[in-house]
Amino acid sequence: MASEELALTYLRRKELFYMDMLEPLRRGSAQLLYAADDGVLLYDRLGEVHMLTARDHAALEKMLERMPVCDILVGHELWCKDELAARFGLKTEQICRQAGWTAPQPPQAVPFDGSLQLLTPEWAPYVYQHYSHAFGGVAYMEGAIRRGMLGAFVGQTLAGFVGFHSEGTIGMLEVLPAYRRRGLGEVLLRGVVRLALERGQYAFGQVFIDNAPSLALQQKVGMSVSDEILYWLF
Repeated sequence: MASEELALTYLRRKELFYMDMLEPLRRGSAQLLYAADDGVLLYDRLGEVHMLTARDHAALEKMLERMPVCDILVGHELWCKDELAARFGLKTEQICRQAGWTAPQPPQAVPFDGSLQLLTPEWAPYVYQHYSHAFGGVAYMEGAIRRGMLGAFVGQTLAGFVGFHSEGTIGMLEVLPAYRRRGLGEVLLRGVVRLALERGQYAFGQVFIDNAPSLALQQKVGMSVSDEILYWLF
């Protein structure tokens, strides 16, 4: 069996870049399939996703022996992306940078004309209807609310929201059109980072490399952004 200590030693060398792999290990949802001084392979049972980092092709071959099938994969080296996609028949890709909170203190909250509140399950249909990248149906949003989803309320209106995807990333950040350009995106991002840190989680998200406004928001809040690129394959 792969050693968690070996995995942590490898991943903590680049903690920001590997926060997505460190979080499943922290919360105990990772099935560790390979860990050595040349890479780590794990399967996150909650996110139902394989995650790997390999130093070279020899390490990759050893990992592939332990991964006969794969439906969703997160990789951390571009040199093996096309090989992995072809091997498992994964035809859709998302290329991202990792953004994570690395400062010793949490971000400060910023005042706004409203309040941040944890959403309750009855908000799931509303969130699904208003999330511009909705997927997984209302049931996925119910799960996100159970994991902890913050809503920004202006009066009695839910003007925006943010939460955690099943594998642990911060996501689903949405501000309704009528409330944009008021700083609510920053309010929500600061709030969800604070929530993650209060719970002992890694506070991190992934941003498409061509999404300049989102990358700028991460940096404005004080999150670090990886120089290295990771990718999802579906």
